[in-house]
Amino acid sequence: MRLPPKDRVVSSAVIFALAAVLIVLAVLQYRWSKEISQATSERMQAALKSSMMGLRQDLYHELASICFALQPDPSLGSEEERTRYIQRYQDWSRAAQHSGLVENIFLWQAVSGEHPQLLRLNVTSGQFESAGWPAGFEALRARMESMTSDFRSTAENWKLTNKGHDQSLSNHSFSDHQHHLNHHRPDDRPLLVRNRFFSWQVDQNVPALVRSVVRRPPPDDWQAGKGLPALDWIVIALSPSYLRDHVMPELVTRDFGGAEYQVAVIGGGEEQRRVIYSSDSQFGGQDIASADATLNIFAPLHELAGRPPMDMSAHHSGLAAGNGPAPPSRHAGDPRFPGPPGLEAIHYSDSDKDWQLIARNRKGPLETVVTGIRHRNMALSFGVLLLLAASMGMIIIASQRAQRLARLQMDFVAAISHELRTPLAVICSAADNIADGLVDGKEQLAKYGSVIKNQGQQLNQLVEQILLFAATRQSRNLYNFRPLQVAEILDAALNTTTGLIQSQHVNIESHIEPGLPPVVGDLSALSQCLQNLITNAVKYGGEQRWIGIRALLSHGSRGKEVQISIEDKGLGIDPSELPRIFEPFYRSPAVTSAQIHGTGLGLPLAQSIAEAMGGRLTVESTPGKGSIFTLHVPVADIPAPQTGVALNAAANPKYS
Repeated sequence: MRLPPKDRVVSSAVIFALAAVLIVLAVLQYRWSKEISQATSERMQAALKSSMMGLRQDLYHELASICFALQPDPSLGSEEERTRYIQRYQDWSRAAQHSGLVENIFLWQAVSGEHPQLLRLNVTSGQFESAGWPAGFEALRARMESMTSDFRSTAENWKLTNKGHDQSLSNHSFSDHQHHLNHHRPDDRPLLVRNRFFSWQVDQNVPALVRSVVRRPPPDDWQAGKGLPALDWIVIALSPSYLRDHVMPELVTRDFGGAEYQVAVIGGGEEQRRVIYSSDSQFGGQDIASADATLNIFAPLHELAGRPPMDMSAHHSGLAAGNGPAPPSRHAGDPRFPGPPGLEAIHYSDSDKDWQLIARNRKGPLETVVTGIRHRNMALSFGVLLLLAASMGMIIIASQRAQRLARLQMDFVAAISHELRTPLAVICSAADNIADGLVDGKEQLAKYGSVIKNQGQQLNQLVEQILLFAATRQSRNLYNFRPLQVAEILDAALNTTTGLIQSQHVNIESHIEPGLPPVVGDLSALSQCLQNLITNAVKYGGEQRWIGIRALLSHGSRGKEVQISIEDKGLGIDPSELPRIFEPFYRSPAVTSAQIHGTGLGLPLAQSIAEAMGGRLTVESTPGKGSIFTLHVPVADIPAPQTGVALNAAANPKYS
């Protein structure tokens, strides 16, 4: 049933408006998910960078604490300095959390004569003892010897330059002279840069912390021109296993938290890569191109921050020109320097690579992780939108069905009113004629009585049908299930419709297959179902005035069943209307235009009864050729009778 034009316009407008809202929400959700993904990516990158910088700083503090504890004092003599080293190492090892990080402490000093000697701290005896160079120190030893030789050359040069002047010696004044020589050398051999003698360095191959210290001769000898400053070295060899098994796991746990990232520290180049530490056994030794971030552990902070180093040349030039007083010495080698010492990586060649801290998310590259998060968020968001769209669609469909049902109910009320008015009008008219004395004789009185009786029965059947439909809709029927013979059901249905069949002069042709087994059901309900089908066949049978009744045994999808078919050769049903004929109150437009009276409850009631009996109701129809309604009833689990009952027009003349 179509809605009025005004209602259709309103419904369409509401649907389009809701669809537009959903589209707008989907577009906004897509944009929001993109912005959230970008923010998530930036947040994860920033968090990863912060964690890596935190680990770098923590590792720096671990190493710097060792350097700070064993910071040399150039003002002391060699023996005094060794005693001081022993005392400060013992103090540090008692207070340090990772005292096992220091494996050995070596001093390379000129103990007697001009040739330096390698001394090793014996932790057990608490004394420095003569020792040989350990394996792996070859490159560091060569570097120290080269730097010591350059230092002697620089010292002799400085002494000759300052001959006859104030020759008071300090680290600061000596390093300034060295800085001057760096720019006025006669050849291209590289000389040590400013402060290289006085800062801590890291040998990443051993690994070890290395520091040089200028040991000046006694003041009297220096003023008398005797002797030159000496260059001593302290080498703190670190334990690679302790660094790998204790320090790095603790720092990784502290700075990276859970197990979200794989973390490794690697050294060397592509051909000679060494895994210093790895949180996973397979990570770091393979291709590191898939790492999410890489950080040079010993790079200066200005390089990590992407800023150029501070240029102090103009400042020093201004001081040299007399534009201001010279600032106090603040380099790391000065004992007055209050902060922790700096660490600089030693490079033996241009191809040397610093230790690299690398990290990779366990779920894959960060872009892949962020993309996965975005896809999951979009799936959830669009799932919610689809659920909202489905809910809106269900509400719209339910609203349209409610409107259609309301109109069908109004049509049902109109049809019921018409169906009730006809028998009531006949009864009232007959009663008026009898009351007014217009009926003479017993014959006319019997005729009028028969009319009143038939109309009353029709009225009673109509009321009973409505009440039965209401009861089936509310599931309040109490059926008496028992085994029934098919002929028994058909006799009950035909006895009820005898008056209608005879008044319409309908010819019944029936065939009951012999030996049909009993079926399970309620006799009154099944007879009512067939009665409705027979009534429809009479009403819509057209001019043929013929009804076919057949019953046979079949094997359906649910097992054995008896099929009872009611066939007519009347109007038929259009295929487009077949899905709706079992809807309550529905009547075909062709039936309505033909002015065939009805309530639209016969077929829905028949279907409800069939389903309540555990069966079903099917239909086959061709417009203009008639319809076949078939009731499928399950067979009872008892033996079949020996003989069947054949019901037809010849055997039962009253149905002819």
